[in-house]
Amino acid sequence: ETTETEKTETLVKLLGHYRPFLAMVFCSSKSRAAAINEKLKERGFASDALNGDLSQAKREFVLKRFREAKLQVLVATDIAARGLDIEGVTHVFNFDVPQDVEWYIHRIGRTGRAGESGVAVTLVTPRDRTRLARLESALGHRLRRRDAEGRLLASEVAVRQSGKAAAHTRKEAAKSGSKPQRKALSPIRSKRTPSETY
Repeated sequence: ETTETEKTETLVKLLGHYRPFLAMVFCSSKSRAAAINEKLKERGFASDALNGDLSQAKREFVLKRFREAKLQVLVATDIAARGLDIEGVTHVFNFDVPQDVEWYIHRIGRTGRAGESGVAVTLVTPRDRTRLARLESALGHRLRRRDAEGRLLASEVAVRQSGKAAAHTRKEAAKSGSKPQRKALSPIRSKRTPSETY
């Protein structure tokens, strides 16, 4: 979780932390995508923006540079990125929480393609909590929480520790011959694209 005023700085820190080969940053509007792109360029990132107002020639030029890894970061709106299939995207950053689960799945589906692994990160402000809760409910699982430096938040450490206790309980149940209860996994969740919030 971050604040609206610290969101761009959080994104910059996360780009530095993860050091993606190719990253896509999704924004809710064209003006926001343009502003984020300019701030990333000012900070030394090889980036460009993709939105629905670009001419076909400009769009193809931007995508060609991204595919050739001449750009490290592509900042895009949902509609502009619809249907993109670019190999090598290692990270997706949801600068803005998507409106619904379909957009979320579309966004994170840009990474971890063709059997490769990828990471999806969603930046969340206090204003986004309700939207995030709806998203998690629709997904059927809670996204892991981390701070701007990539460390698990205290609440996540507690969850992981309780998970270890559950694993111990399963081992004990196996020794005694009883069956442990299993939690159903969400059909959408993929090990190839872990999702986290900041």
